[in-house]
Amino acid sequence: MPTRLAAELLAEESFPGFGERFMWYDAFQTRAGANWLITEAEGELAVGRVADDPSLVLGDVRRWPFPPSAGQQCYASPLPDGGLAVCGGGLVTVYGADGRVRWTHESEAWGGTSASPSCIADPAGTRLLVTVPGPEGAGGIYPGDLCVALDLADGRRVAQAQLPSASAGYAFKQSISHPSQVFLDALQGDTFFTFAVTLQDEHLRAEPVGLPTEVIAGLSLGGAFLQLDVGGEWLSRYEPGQPDVLAEAEEVLPDDLRFVGYRTGFLDKDRVLAAVAEEEDSEDNRHLILDGHTLQPVAEVDYPGTTCYDPLALGDGTWLTTEGDVVRRWRVAGAE
Repeated sequence: MPTRLAAELLAEESFPGFGERFMWYDAFQTRAGANWLITEAEGELAVGRVADDPSLVLGDVRRWPFPPSAGQQCYASPLPDGGLAVCGGGLVTVYGADGRVRWTHESEAWGGTSASPSCIADPAGTRLLVTVPGPEGAGGIYPGDLCVALDLADGRRVAQAQLPSASAGYAFKQSISHPSQVFLDALQGDTFFTFAVTLQDEHLRAEPVGLPTEVIAGLSLGGAFLQLDVGGEWLSRYEPGQPDVLAEAEEVLPDDLRFVGYRTGFLDKDRVLAAVAEEEDSEDNRHLILDGHTLQPVAEVDYPGTTCYDPLALGDGTWLTTEGDVVRRWRVAGAE
């Protein structure tokens, strides 16, 4: 590695329950130009907006009742108007900014599977996109799950798109700088899908994007997004109108390392922050800074102490690490 850079601790804060929820699909989200941390503690959902001020971790934390019917596979997503959407157990619950239930919407629930739903407000902030089970097809053949658009005012279904995935674990992603870029990851056993989701004139589309069988990683920025091989063998970069970039671990990483975790993301428009290790599930990992355009390693981060497996790049030159319920915010020492 050509350069070693010291990490400077900017802030740390305890966010009760986050250590246990850290690996959930909804624990870290980008929504409407902001980053969010979500956890559950003492029967409530806690939603924290990552502060714009880098000397803080969280700028605002709100708490919401946990819908009992949502079950263990619930997914919560903040809404642009200050409300919250929660889906799970065949029920979508939308809370207003005042904490009261605005509406609920029922659908079929996945039964006895590892499937889990996801939701997000569309870029216009008028529809809620949700993944739900689809109807049984002709001859008892199941064609796949659905992505549906619900009116955020009253919960009525206004559009739907057929997905090729069935009983999958879902996660919506949104670019922090280009909110119109909405992606959907679907994890179905050993099969993975990524879709670009668009809603225009009540027509909902979910189209494959990037390399097949892999998922969007971390924070997307500047119109570009990253895909990470689940086994850690490669990392790729995509941007409309630009050549695709593929970095294979055996070619760009030293010491038989591979990419690990699921949140390799843009530190800023010119840098990517990635965790690497020899073993896929190892917590003994190193954090590398990659060139944001070529994905070539340019530096390794030295910490005064952290055990984070999966660092969270925030797009503003800072990043988060976690140790239990403690969340820390860092930047490269000497950076302004």
